[in-house]
Amino acid sequence: MNEHAEQLRRYLGEFYTEAEMPTLLAQAEQWSQTRPLEGLRILDATPLYRNTLAKHMALLAGGAELYVPARTALPHDPAMLRRAGDFGIRYARRDDTAFDIILDCAGQFRRLRPVLGACELTRSGVDRYEHAKYPVFVADGGRIKRIETILGTGEGFFRALRQLGYADWANRPLLIIGYGKVGQGVAYYARQHGMKVLVADVVDKSGELPGDASFVDANDTEALNAAILHSWCTVTVTGHIGALRRKLHAADITNSKVLLANLGVEDEFGPDIPTERVLNHKRPLNFVLEEPTSMRFIETTMALHNACALELLTADLPHRCLLPPPDVEEALLAVACSRGLIGEDVKKLMPGAAS
Repeated sequence: MNEHAEQLRRYLGEFYTEAEMPTLLAQAEQWSQTRPLEGLRILDATPLYRNTLAKHMALLAGGAELYVPARTALPHDPAMLRRAGDFGIRYARRDDTAFDIILDCAGQFRRLRPVLGACELTRSGVDRYEHAKYPVFVADGGRIKRIETILGTGEGFFRALRQLGYADWANRPLLIIGYGKVGQGVAYYARQHGMKVLVADVVDKSGELPGDASFVDANDTEALNAAILHSWCTVTVTGHIGALRRKLHAADITNSKVLLANLGVEDEFGPDIPTERVLNHKRPLNFVLEEPTSMRFIETTMALHNACALELLTADLPHRCLLPPPDVEEALLAVACSRGLIGEDVKKLMPGAAS
């Protein structure tokens, strides 16, 4: 590896074992030989925490001239942002728009015109790239993202509750609003902790719920508000900004003792619920943690986000949102299953993965 990638590898080795980040290590080792990103200016907008530096290790090993936003509205660790420069990572100024590839998160940089295209990390950013005039690979559309969202975010939600002093979970009613990948993950861990799970969604998901979970139609505002007020904690995981706007009896909910939490990148409760009434001031609850998603659950997603940058080197890609190529995902899953700590979890989550 080059100097900065090797420097990052040594630094990360102080905090993580190789089995916690097998795909990013394998990616860095391979790219240090092939240098597929040599000379390319890449802006990576992934929320910057310590484990994000493993993603940057691979990009630097691949020869990228790597930038991170000097300022971002997304949650991040300021200490890690300050340290980025020590590892050869540059800071993108507001007027710095000339990039070959943007590795985006939540569509922050959709207004820029990268030479080769972009890769979007989250579902919440997809709509913002709807009219992109260049190819955009969507990491969230692949199978791998399920590891992070179902296993990682769900686990992080309960670590965050515990850190804030809310750890008496058994038999408590938990309302999960939204039943996509993140909602499934919260339900998975809630049931392990002995909670009473209720799911609300605008689409009938009653047939998809585990046997002891209940469903409420989120289109029925009276039923939804009653479910919130009868819960111990309500968490929003819809993936849509302002999803509950005009649906809530805001005064009743604000004055109740119900814990309110958001796991979406954006405020899903809407302006009628005061910011201070929601844990972590409406920011994703797991971002109160030093490591919002444990390295073992997020590193394969970060490797996929990186790998999609290579796919942008392919000529004549259509100018629209694209799914990650299945063969790219399978190669990464094979490494995660054979060398990582989460191999058995992945095989249970995705039967046939890397078989």
